[in-house]
Order: sequence, then C-alpha cells, then structure tokens
Amino acid sequence: MIGGAGLSFREKLRKWQSNTAEQIRPLNFWQKAEYFFSYYKLWLLGLLIFILFAGYIGDAVIQSHKEILLEGFFTNDEWNVFDASRLEDEYASLYPPEKNQMYLFDDSLYISLDGDATEYTAASKGKIIAYMATRELDFIITTEPVLDFYLDSNAVPMEDFEDILMPDQFSQLRPYLRSGTDSEGVAAFVALDLSKSPLVAENENVLSGNATDTYWMFIPYGAPHREALIQFIDFLFPADVP
Repeated sequence: MIGGAGLSFREKLRKWQSNTAEQIRPLNFWQKAEYFFSYYKLWLLGLLIFILFAGYIGDAVIQSHKEILLEGFFTNDEWNVFDASRLEDEYASLYPPEKNQMYLFDDSLYISLDGDATEYTAASKGKIIAYMATRELDFIITTEPVLDFYLDSNAVPMEDFEDILMPDQFSQLRPYLRSGTDSEGVAAFVALDLSKSPLVAENENVLSGNATDTYWMFIPYGAPHREALIQFIDFLFPADVP
C-alpha cells in the first residue's frame, strides 16, 4: 500500500518506489521475481484477465468491420508449430480475401489438464465455448490430451468429418481420422490427425524432435464456413500427400 499522510499522489508513488527499490536491491534475480509475484500476484492476475478481455473485445471490433471467411483456434502449441499470423499470411496469399474480408486465427489459447494456469485455462475454455455458441468458430487444432479431454467430457459437440469433407478428400484422409460420436451421440469421424500434413511434418521443431505432440483438428458443431473449411483442409493436406 502507498502510505504517507499529507503527501500528494505523485509524492506517495515516489516514496513507494524508493522503499521498494531499497528492499529488493540485495536480492538476486529469482528472489526479486518471487518478491514481485508474492506481493503483486493479484495485480498480475487482474492484468492477465484484462488482456484476455481486451483481446476478446478487439476481436469483436475487428469482426464487426470485416467479414470473417474462416476462423480457427490453436491451443497448447508450445513449440509454435501453428503460428497464427504466419498461417493467416500464407493462406491469404493462396486465397486472397477481398478488402472487407479476412481470415482470423488465434494461437494464444492454452488448456492445462494438471491444475496449472487455472485462470488462463478457464479463459481459454470460455472463449472456445463463447465462439462456438455464437457459431463463429470453424475449427480447433490442439494436442491429443486436450482432444481426449473434450471427447471424454462431451464439453464441445463435434461435427462428423465425413459430413464436412468432399468425397475425394474423405477417401484421402480416412486413414488419419479418429472415430467417436457426434453431437447427437451417433458414431462419427470426429478428429483429424495432422501428423502427415506438410505443415506439421516439415516444421523445424518437429524435425528437430522438440515438438513431440500429436496435433489434431476437430470441428465444433455449427461451424459456419463449410466451403472455406474444406479449402483449408486442402491447404493442410495437398492432393499429393499420401
């Protein structure tokens, strides 16, 4: 707390800065980090929530001015295999949008399954549910443990890839499809293994052995941009991929 009766706010702030600097001066880097986390973790949590909220509002503002042609989320991508900005640019270079159109990808989501990053996980899950509920979300690409979590919990009803894909696409990709149940509990192909996609197989972090996760795509129920989604899957799996 900033104390100092009779002082102006600026004077109180300077006094607080001076006292804090004096306390942490003898500490090493990690001790300083622990000090700041201990005293300011609520402030940091508030800042994180504000950033996530601001991002959501920013998305809403952008979407209100442009037509979204395709929207997808990438979660738990610790090795940046799916760089959202790079993918938006690469995909737009192949399928240029009009001036008032855009592709919107988000790689900032993270879902912890071991109890860590509780607030961030809650915010990420909330964003997925919110965008799915409003039928704005076309696909999610995530790791196998997160996919298993959603399949086991039935938290996100999923589309059947056989209903989405063109017949030739389905024949090509059937070996990479995972069976499950759709939103009505009917047997379906609910997820696509991306291991054979050049985007994954040729990624430097995958080739070096750093990124060892298996990445899967699933399609939330009500995905709005079916034609663009088919086109994006073609981008992930060109016709010459065995």
